[in-house]
Amino acid sequence: MRSTNRPPGRVLFLCLAVLLIWTAPERSLSAPVSKVRGSVNSAPPKSLAQLEKDLDREQKKAAERRASLQKLTDEERKLNADLVAAEKRILDLEKGLDAGQNRLLSIGTAGDKAGKEYEALLAEQKKTEAALTQTLHLLWETSNRRPPASSREVEDWAGTERELAWSRELYEALEKYRRLLDEQETRLAAAMGRRDKLSREMRKNLDQVNTEKGRLLKARLAYDKRLTEIRRVRRDAEAELNAAVKLAASLNFEISQRSSGDIGALKGKLQKPVSGKVSIRYAAGGEPASRGLGFSAADKAEVRAVAAGKVVHNDVLRGFGTVLIVQHGEDYYTLYAFLGASPLKVGQEVQIRQKIGTAGYYPAIKGPGLYFELRFKQKAINPEQWFAAL
Repeated sequence: MRSTNRPPGRVLFLCLAVLLIWTAPERSLSAPVSKVRGSVNSAPPKSLAQLEKDLDREQKKAAERRASLQKLTDEERKLNADLVAAEKRILDLEKGLDAGQNRLLSIGTAGDKAGKEYEALLAEQKKTEAALTQTLHLLWETSNRRPPASSREVEDWAGTERELAWSRELYEALEKYRRLLDEQETRLAAAMGRRDKLSREMRKNLDQVNTEKGRLLKARLAYDKRLTEIRRVRRDAEAELNAAVKLAASLNFEISQRSSGDIGALKGKLQKPVSGKVSIRYAAGGEPASRGLGFSAADKAEVRAVAAGKVVHNDVLRGFGTVLIVQHGEDYYTLYAFLGASPLKVGQEVQIRQKIGTAGYYPAIKGPGLYFELRFKQKAINPEQWFAAL
């Protein structure tokens, strides 16, 4: 590590001693576990790369099932909307049919009334015609009893005037009835015409309603059949989605567990432990030597674990500030120094990219930052080639 104040040799020796003490129990505990695992699983375990490939496949499958479920849901909603629209159409037609029937009944009542009035007028006309016929007959008989106009003189002028007035009134009454009959015939014809027209419309609407009902019945049967099929396919898709999600979660967990014991599989894939630029590069043979990477960062920037593992040290070391050491499997360790704060406890499991602390004051860069080391069997190794990008 490049620094203006190099730690005394005994401090480095103390760090190595601490690592050896902390890792010895892990070796004694992990060896029997590996033997048990070997006895239970006869098939060779998949590589981490294969697990990641399987995880990607299951995640894609889950995404496809979600998209398929969304399409099925949209189709089901459309079918329901079409069914509701068709039923509303039938309801509107039936309402129109009811209104037409009421109008037809009203027109029929008016027609019946006009027919009765016509019959009454016709009876009055017949009475008038009979009275007129009788008057004419009387006038004819009277005229036949009188002498010819050239030889007679009118003796009863008053009687003659009465007869003429009576005849005139009868003619006028007859003409009045005829006019009324003509008007009534016109009204009756109009009423009958409206009733006939409405009857034709009613028959047309009834045929339309029956046709629409038939179409709706067929559509409803088709909708029900399709909805049943959609729900069956959706149940299958949901079951497949749940299976894919569960398998993805299982693979994710296994990858996390494998990563904690096989950080070597993540070589070239690690993400930086803190957001910032590399200010100090690895230079084990440099002057001064640097056995890790120095990152400059924002004050209290989040520091995250580069891989899953177990906390084996979290305390202040002279010359390094607060130091957190995470063990990955049996052979690899990552060291995070000059932390501003780290609430983790020794023995606590951490997941990859989990927050493990914040950046503190880094003397070598005279500002906030983080010193990071990667060790293999207590020996610091160059971490630069382990990161995807720096």
